[in-house]
Amino acid sequence: MIKYYRLTLTALLALAVCMPLQAESVRMGTFTIPLMVESATRGVFIRLAEAVAAEAGEELVISLFPTRRVREVFAEQNLDVIFPAIDLSMNSPYLATTAVYSKRVFAFTRVTEPLVTRVEDMTGKRIGYTSGFSYSSDVLSVPGANYQSTITDPQSIKKLLAGRIDVFVGDEKSALRAVSEENAGHLVHYDAASPLSTHPVFFAFQPTTRGTELRRRFNEALGRMAADGRLETILSQTR
Repeated sequence: MIKYYRLTLTALLALAVCMPLQAESVRMGTFTIPLMVESATRGVFIRLAEAVAAEAGEELVISLFPTRRVREVFAEQNLDVIFPAIDLSMNSPYLATTAVYSKRVFAFTRVTEPLVTRVEDMTGKRIGYTSGFSYSSDVLSVPGANYQSTITDPQSIKKLLAGRIDVFVGDEKSALRAVSEENAGHLVHYDAASPLSTHPVFFAFQPTTRGTELRRRFNEALGRMAADGRLETILSQTR
């Protein structure tokens, strides 16, 4: 009997050595963006992150944070990755994947007012923007401008329609979603060929050995998904 137990124990140990350890989940932090991140389980960027992680063979655990807090949690190394990330939003060392999307900030005005195509065109105007959203410094430092923030894009669009601000500066996709929600497509316009700023959007990983390997896996997954059209299919979704 003792010999039997020894043989059984030896077999179990050998099996344990041969079996790979269960992979550690990738902890991703994100924040609310209209259309793109509506919750930890809904939004275009959420579907994109889940698809890329699956393609990379990684299990993704997504947590939603306030915009500023997610950067703090990442800096404390309690997250493996932030997505979406742009250079303006990061305040600690990171490893960036290839760009998956281009964040373009535009100026939206009422159709009764001229289009705004340059930062300089906003001099002296009342400018609305969304709190917690990342903007380039020149957009938020226009001479003589009066800045008014809101929590969401729809609130700023309402202020624009009511004449309480002259310009709303926002990301193209999320701003257009807000315009649509307010049924204001015929009341608001912008110049799609003249973004005020453009920034690549990427996955930002920790600058560690693990982060380096995860970035490699995600980059390879992104390459395959870009090549076969899956990346564009997800990004083109509007709901």
